[in-house]
Amino acid sequence: MDSENGAAYIRRSPIRRVLHVVVPPAARRNLWLKLSRAGRLADVYMFLDPGVRSRRVTKKTELVIDGVARSSNSYAGAVLIHLHGEELRFAHHLHTPRAIERGVALGRPTIVLIREPRAVVASLLQYTPAPVSFFVDFYLGYYERVEPFLADVVLADFTEVINDFGAVIARCNDKFGTDLTVYDRTDEDEAVVRELIDMWSAQAAKPEELEMKAPRPSDQRKPAEAMLADLSPEDQKSLARAEALYTRIWATYNTHQHPPTPTAGRRHRGVRR
Repeated sequence: MDSENGAAYIRRSPIRRVLHVVVPPAARRNLWLKLSRAGRLADVYMFLDPGVRSRRVTKKTELVIDGVARSSNSYAGAVLIHLHGEELRFAHHLHTPRAIERGVALGRPTIVLIREPRAVVASLLQYTPAPVSFFVDFYLGYYERVEPFLADVVLADFTEVINDFGAVIARCNDKFGTDLTVYDRTDEDEAVVRELIDMWSAQAAKPEELEMKAPRPSDQRKPAEAMLADLSPEDQKSLARAEALYTRIWATYNTHQHPPTPTAGRRHRGVRR
């Protein structure tokens, strides 16, 4: 379970630690928005940051899987680490459209994770304090950049990932000719995946914050309706734009799909630790 991919994710970045101390929150958010949308500058940052370096997209990468934060990145990453350990070199948890661009440019199997924007924003608001406009801008900037590549990726919605990630892996195998192990969800496997997610989260959250911040279901979080009940007219308008983009992304993606071919992946059974 303790793979290079997992260890890299839980390691705190020295660069981010310094920025957290010396740069005000609003400036940090604006810097991240610009950096996440950059091209080669984003590549340089991901190379220089030791907390990201082993997860970035390179010529050695075998699979790219990425999306905005709170879109099942951690669940998908934990399942892949559980299934493949060190055997699979995959890029994940980058939260930048540059990862998708690089994956497609290099001809790598690429999975784009997506989630309905209201759920994303509501979850992020409970994870870190920031204006709604920042999270919506992040969402729009990510998927508007990804939209031109929809014919070349597998698009996977949050709900499908957490309920049947095996189907997502099967679609990846069908599209790209890969032989990834197809996840057969069992209670035992889910317990291992949850353990890995909680281990990651414990590196960044205080014990009393774990239930609120861990990227998994929790009864302590408020529903999206409650979190977004008092939006300003401006925030409502920008969120509606994000919802329209989400609908358009799926409509465009579905125009590129063909009848599925027989799945090439191996079926996974049992628990690996």
